[in-house]
Amino acid sequence: MRTTIDLPEGLLDEVLRTTGATTRREALVAVLEDFLRRQRLRRVAEAAGGLDLDLDVRALRAAGEERLDG
Repeated sequence: MRTTIDLPEGLLDEVLRTTGATTRREALVAVLEDFLRRQRLRRVAEAAGGLDLDLDVRALRAAGEERLDG
């Protein structure tokens, strides 16, 4: 998608240097992908603290043995 945006030149130069990208497009795609990856990781981390798993070690072992016995 073609888009025209006004970015601070110094910021874009730093992104180019930091990412090692050879083009502005490559640099911006890398930054956007990294942003989305971090947001996904943040959501997973937040969810991990909210999961209430009522696990019984003996029941888990028995289920695993049943699966192996097939």
